[in-house]
Amino acid sequence: MVKEKKDTKELLNELEQEMVRVEKEKVDLRNDKERIAYLEHLCENIKEAKKQCEDIKFEYGQVTSYLKDIQLIDRAPKEEQEKLLAAAKQIVELTKERKKSQKQEYKFTEAQRRAMDNYEDVVEDDIKKLTEYEEYQMKIKQDLRQLSGEKNLLLADKQDIIHRQGMLKVLGKCLTALLIATFAMLAVLMACFKVNINVAFVVTVFVTFVFAAIILNEARKNRIDMVITEKKGNRAIFLLNRVKIKYVNNVRTLDYMYHKYQVRNAAELSFVRTQYVRAKREWERQRESSIRIHEANQVVLQELRKLEVKDCDIWLGQVEALVEPKEMVEVRHDLNVRRQKLREQMDYNTGIMEQCLDEIDKIRSKKPEYAVEVERILGGM
Repeated sequence: MVKEKKDTKELLNELEQEMVRVEKEKVDLRNDKERIAYLEHLCENIKEAKKQCEDIKFEYGQVTSYLKDIQLIDRAPKEEQEKLLAAAKQIVELTKERKKSQKQEYKFTEAQRRAMDNYEDVVEDDIKKLTEYEEYQMKIKQDLRQLSGEKNLLLADKQDIIHRQGMLKVLGKCLTALLIATFAMLAVLMACFKVNINVAFVVTVFVTFVFAAIILNEARKNRIDMVITEKKGNRAIFLLNRVKIKYVNNVRTLDYMYHKYQVRNAAELSFVRTQYVRAKREWERQRESSIRIHEANQVVLQELRKLEVKDCDIWLGQVEALVEPKEMVEVRHDLNVRRQKLREQMDYNTGIMEQCLDEIDKIRSKKPEYAVEVERILGGM
């Protein structure tokens, strides 16, 4: 099984080498155009490989410099190492705390945050006011319901009085009709039958008077009740209008304050304020942490400069490596891998240049006129 894996790996390497191998062009050197074009192609390959080597050398030098910096850090005096380690540990711990705090979520919107920023000094008083306004709103609603009920009762009483007054009018008309009929009947009895109607007449008049008195008294009571009811109704309307005005003003005040703080009620405003206070406290800690991290960064840079580390700033991005030996091993391993890859790339391009130069030398050695062409083309590089 192991052998099969090795064979597979070797096969892949062979395929990769086959893909990157520069093949030799088939050229008739006796043909001037083909020969010159071939020489120019070789020179272009040399130029490209040379450019790549120069770029790689720069990067290779940087990687090598980083490795030398690691050696300087590893060989630093104990006192310097302790100072560097203390500052690096502080940076790591503060950075962890800041990342942890940044994950904390606070339940308020950006609009609510702006409102808190703008009205931070008065928000506590506004919460009390808003609570009072909401409680007052409940009382006003109760008053509105009560006054509306009283108004409706008074309207019902008024309708009842009107109904009773109407009944009295009907009763009066009926009594009048009955009285006329009675007088007519008595007149007929007296005229036709010569009956003495004095007693009957007196009784009729008396009964009529009694009923008339009762009707008039009830009508007077109804008029008095109507006046009292209308006064009570006007009073109820006056109070109802006054409460309505208070209700509208209170509702608009509440609406304004809700819009001012982008909340729905006093409870939400109190919750948002609590969240904002916690967030602000955390933001302040983060600012202090940033200041302390900056100060620790300066200490790290100062200590690295004392050690004559060439590229100090890069260590601020990998400060964990100064604290954890495993991290430093990883950094060193990564740099070695990078340097190996750069070396392989440089060797590849160097091989290309050597291959092309060998081919040019072969062409130069064939004929003197070829050598002249080679020198001319190489001189134009």
